[in-house]
Amino acid sequence: MVIQQVMVQGDLLAKLGTMQNMDGSFSIKKMYLHLIPQHPKVPWKSLALQQNIHPQVKFILWLAMQNRLATVDRLQMIGIQAPMACVFCHGSIETHAHLFFECHVTGALWLRLLTWLGHIRNRGDAKHELQWVCMAKRKNGLGAIISWAYAMTVYVIWRERNLLRFEKSTYDEDRVSREITLHIHIRGPNLRKWRKPLSLLSLYP
Repeated sequence: MVIQQVMVQGDLLAKLGTMQNMDGSFSIKKMYLHLIPQHPKVPWKSLALQQNIHPQVKFILWLAMQNRLATVDRLQMIGIQAPMACVFCHGSIETHAHLFFECHVTGALWLRLLTWLGHIRNRGDAKHELQWVCMAKRKNGLGAIISWAYAMTVYVIWRERNLLRFEKSTYDEDRVSREITLHIHIRGPNLRKWRKPLSLLSLYP
């Protein structure tokens, strides 16, 4: 018991020693930083902290980036039965990876917006597209617009998925792409860095 108490005291003294300033005085800041849990950094941190993304959109984006949206495969893991087919293409099981953007319907929407933004390329899987968007330079306006377009695309796909699944709605790519770009055009003039790249884009994709 005595040995254990000495070990605890020694460990405590060692920790307190790391919380001192150069002059030997105690540092509250270092103690506070020591108490904060240390977690690995996530690559999508900068995207999640984007100030210009609407909170409602950011919440859905935050869930999507952590693969926490209630897709059919996740619902089945907790015992909830639901029709398994993707409501967009009706040809595959609805999973997070399929919804963003392996499905040829949702993938076509994202490619359409990328082309409008001047990036003509092959689309990747959900992880690859998220990494690509996170690497977009936000110091220039186009990088910020790409981030905004990605966030809106994720949000709109999830919203349209719910409307199709629960309200038997219809999906129209033209309508959805116009909605996303219209939001960007409305938001853009209020942001100085967006004005120049936005002036080079067509009104609709």
